[in-house]
Amino acid sequence: MNFSFRQLRAFLAVASLGSFTRAAEQMHITQAGLSAMIRELEEQADCRLFERTTRAVRLTEAGLRLLPVAERAVRELGSTLGELGTLSAPAGRIKVGVTPLIACSVMPEVLRRFQLLLPDTRVDVADVDRSEIQLRVERGELDAGFGAFFSRVSGIRRSAVFPARLVLAVAHGQWKGKARARWDDIDPARLISLPADNAIQKMVDRHVGLADAGLRREATHLETVLAMVEAGLGHAVVPSFAAVAGRRWRVRLVPIEPVAPLDYYCITRAGRPELAQVAQLRDEFGTVALEYMRDDGTLCA
Repeated sequence: MNFSFRQLRAFLAVASLGSFTRAAEQMHITQAGLSAMIRELEEQADCRLFERTTRAVRLTEAGLRLLPVAERAVRELGSTLGELGTLSAPAGRIKVGVTPLIACSVMPEVLRRFQLLLPDTRVDVADVDRSEIQLRVERGELDAGFGAFFSRVSGIRRSAVFPARLVLAVAHGQWKGKARARWDDIDPARLISLPADNAIQKMVDRHVGLADAGLRREATHLETVLAMVEAGLGHAVVPSFAAVAGRRWRVRLVPIEPVAPLDYYCITRAGRPELAQVAQLRDEFGTVALEYMRDDGTLCA
């Protein structure tokens, strides 16, 4: 049998949460991808590990026997990889991951200030999707990642960078005279959305309600959503940290009541000491992002 680290993590997530849907959200992957990993694991073990019903997912006898073995293997391997990553990290150099929206807006100023404080430390930036950031942190390819990571994940340490929330993005000139919006003010048919399996969009849909898929405009990246809003093609519900890109797109971000919190995190590998350079970068990141959001008038506690 040749079980992978990710297969075992998927197995533990389903066993802990009792749900494929919730486990997939925690791991920031699609439910189909999670199901495929569990299916491969069961094929390699030559037995069923879960009993699936319409109401619950439970471990079989074989699954119960595998559980302590998987927990120990993931814990020990994660710790060892963390130690190796610390030993192999070049002195004076760190690698971090951020989404493209952040990379092209707030990150240059963060790096400028960081360089003034630690001129001998080089920061390499990978501008990739949020799910890819977590994967690379897990593999030890990145020292840290920044983004809206919704759930605690085994082997990953989350540190809050700044508070955020969902806000309504409208074109300038729209929503005149209104300082706030309510969820029932939002027309789902005019909503420009991210893909339905995107974790942020799932959160939006829980508050707004699903509209006919044929009526909704959809874009893969948040930058494209904001550009469509600027063009007057509709409105969108986005994280308030989209304000960091306010200088690029002429959009107004309107706070929505009741508040739907969506905080921004720095993630690192658990089981390994946090690098002092990462801690300093995280502090600068939070300071700069909050300044950008206050300047745009969209920061809401």
